[in-house]
Amino acid sequence: MWRLMLKNLLRNKRRTILTLASVAVSLFLLSSLAIVYTAFGRPIEGGDTIPLMMVRRAAGIVLPLPASYGPRIKSVPGVAAVSKMNWLGAYWKEPTNAFANFAVDPESIFDVLDEGPTEGPQIPPEQLEAFKRERVAAVAGRRLVERFGWKIGDRITLLGSPWGITPELILRGIFTGGPDDQLYFHWDYLNESVGRPDIVSLYWVRLEDPERAAEVGEAIDQMFRNTDAETKSESLSAFLLSFISMLGNVRAIILMIGSAVTFAILLVVANTMAMSIRERISEAAVMRSLGFSSGQIMRLFVSESLILSLVGAILGVGGAKLLYDALAVSQIGEFVFADLRMRLPTLVFCFILALLIGLVASGWSAYRAARINIAEALRHTG
Repeated sequence: MWRLMLKNLLRNKRRTILTLASVAVSLFLLSSLAIVYTAFGRPIEGGDTIPLMMVRRAAGIVLPLPASYGPRIKSVPGVAAVSKMNWLGAYWKEPTNAFANFAVDPESIFDVLDEGPTEGPQIPPEQLEAFKRERVAAVAGRRLVERFGWKIGDRITLLGSPWGITPELILRGIFTGGPDDQLYFHWDYLNESVGRPDIVSLYWVRLEDPERAAEVGEAIDQMFRNTDAETKSESLSAFLLSFISMLGNVRAIILMIGSAVTFAILLVVANTMAMSIRERISEAAVMRSLGFSSGQIMRLFVSESLILSLVGAILGVGGAKLLYDALAVSQIGEFVFADLRMRLPTLVFCFILALLIGLVASGWSAYRAARINIAEALRHTG
């Protein structure tokens, strides 16, 4: 039976190859949409277990908080470290060279982001000390340094910031791990350059125990309740979801596009299988006269469709997995990142969907071919 299926699939090689290519490209697009859909609903896998919390203005993410909140947040039981952060929104040399750049507290930023010896950004101690000592010092992630060809000691001028300043920085350190396509410089330098407004976009808070996140967040928000600048404390995943929500209902758009792609794949496979089965109705009649049952013939046709869908899924979905796993973490907007690797549920979903498409596409045509009257089928000219 397997040899017969393979022979039938290779009977019209051009049609088989074109169908496989169509299915593979369609499933690549569909799986890419599924990856983004999942990432937009759950930006970081296991994000709720990361001991990191964001404290922002309750009235809106774009509104600032007073710089005086930092020491008070640090005093809350369960808080291990705090770093203030302001988004600069600048680029290097050309607008196309945009990347994530933040003004941070150099004394605490790596304490906040540290997640252990193998996770979080890692920086050589001497480079970290150089960053802390010098007012115009900056540190950048390895991926960003490789992108622009920077090296330690380079002068980096950042342009186009909505703050209306042009920071002149010196690269004093390179960190690896974590979001390594970002650049950090001194919050005090930004604050002085814009006239000391003493405002903070948000606070990064490292927790002693991630399981106490809700308790600590409530304590922080309670501390500033009924003030002019009330806070909202969120886990890393919740914060990213809040930012993504500003883009609108992107997931609904992705779902609609994904549905259209699925329907297109179904039409492609159904049309191919219908043509193939229609051409072989008389053959099916001969097989029945030789003793093959209707069920065996139906399984033969359906199996051919399933093989086409499965091979197309291996090429398309497998290609998407390799691509997005290689990218690992990609930017959404200019500084909010999400894990775009293909997760196991997404992989399983795409393969199950491919098999369902193959089954539905061939089911009715195969049933008709297997159940048609033998005499009528032998007169069929296809």
